Amino acid sequence: MHHPDLRSGHVPLPAPGPGYDPAGDAAHLVKMGTPSPASAPIPGTQLLDSLGRGQRFVVRVPDDWNGDLVVCGTPATRSEFANDTIFGDYAMARGYAFASSNKGIPYNGILEPSSATPDQSSAYPIPFDIEGLRQNGMVVRFGALWPNVVPVRTWHEDLGAIVRAAKEHVRAVTRKAPKRTYAAGLSIGGGQVRWLLEREPELVDGGLEWASVYWSPDENILGYLPEFIRAMPAYVRSGYRDAGAHEAIVAAGFPPDRIQANSAHPSLWDDHYSRLAPFYADLTTFAFAKLLDSKADSWCGDPPNVTNPVTGASEGGPCNARDLALPAARAAYLPSRAAKRAIAEFAHSGQIERPLIGIAGTADMFVTPQHNFEPYLRAVRAAGRGDRYWQYLVEGGPHVDGYAALGYGLQPQLPFVWHAFDQLVRLVADGERPAGAGTARLVRKPNEIA
Repeated sequence: MHHPDLRSGHVPLPAPGPGYDPAGDAAHLVKMGTPSPASAPIPGTQLLDSLGRGQRFVVRVPDDWNGDLVVCGTPATRSEFANDTIFGDYAMARGYAFASSNKGIPYNGILEPSSATPDQSSAYPIPFDIEGLRQNGMVVRFGALWPNVVPVRTWHEDLGAIVRAAKEHVRAVTRKAPKRTYAAGLSIGGGQVRWLLEREPELVDGGLEWASVYWSPDENILGYLPEFIRAMPAYVRSGYRDAGAHEAIVAAGFPPDRIQANSAHPSLWDDHYSRLAPFYADLTTFAFAKLLDSKADSWCGDPPNVTNPVTGASEGGPCNARDLALPAARAAYLPSRAAKRAIAEFAHSGQIERPLIGIAGTADMFVTPQHNFEPYLRAVRAAGRGDRYWQYLVEGGPHVDGYAALGYGLQPQLPFVWHAFDQLVRLVADGERPAGAGTARLVRKPNEIA
């Protein structure tokens, strides 16, 4: 359907529903107040489509189409509209057609009482006391786990399928095939981009990956996040002064904590642990263990009555949660052989066959550079592909730009990402070759990416 303006906040979106927030998914990934890179309306065509049950994607083609296409991998388990503010508006303002999908995950997560959750074996009982979530027995139901498990392997395969579908949709609108196609993605979406350039490089001309998750049977988020949540209770109880706990977390491959005199946000580590919903480190350990490890049993119980791992607070009565639903079990979690076999099905090899530019932040406390950026560079080099890979490490960059609003001396990474996309276009379309292939470079200002 044709619309007078395809920009985020102007183009019509489906109505939100439980666990499904089309506008919010995009807004949460940028620092509040970030100006749109598209200053004028972008008239054009929006197509909403599906490749099967639970799968959805969007394709937008500006009237002033430049002949090329940008297809995005999607972060976390967010909707097909999550990339609207970080990639969509920037691309369309420059004439690119744009496409993105939900990876086949019907909704993100639903916050509900344990008594209402339809499957207690896959619900995450919140163990922290923010807004009474633990006290009221609240749990998170994941769209990737219920009503059907959406395997992580298929998330990666989805990006290639969307590239093919988007090309057909663009051809239907313009009567021309895209001349060039670029892949871009953040976090899990960046991991999709890496995988695409390794497994189906013929579909695209180049890629941009940002704060990307690295997947290897022996190095992955299920290996290092439990070390973080194991040490954090003592660190939080100490008022963020326990040097031994801090040293243990840094030794586990995390950037040093950032502390500030702000009662709402005193510790960047804790904003990823117990102070700020959705408690990313703990929740992610649970979700991906359930997604990847057939040996990871869990039961949230009704009510869960889990104990807060920091304060030891409980509501009295028996704890009805068991196995991975218990905070202590997540802190002690080690990936099983079954989990490693599952990861091996979609593990990154480093064998990229198209130019790829990577961005990461020195203050990413979640998808840490030490476990996700650095090992992928080693994999690319080991595969003999260093000549087509450029890495830029942004000083003070968090995992997503929303954290930059919390202080801590953080800076948004979007300006760096957009500069990197422009560099990718010059590399692919104009034949320019930046210096530093096969290396990681620390950058403090966006114009240092040139």
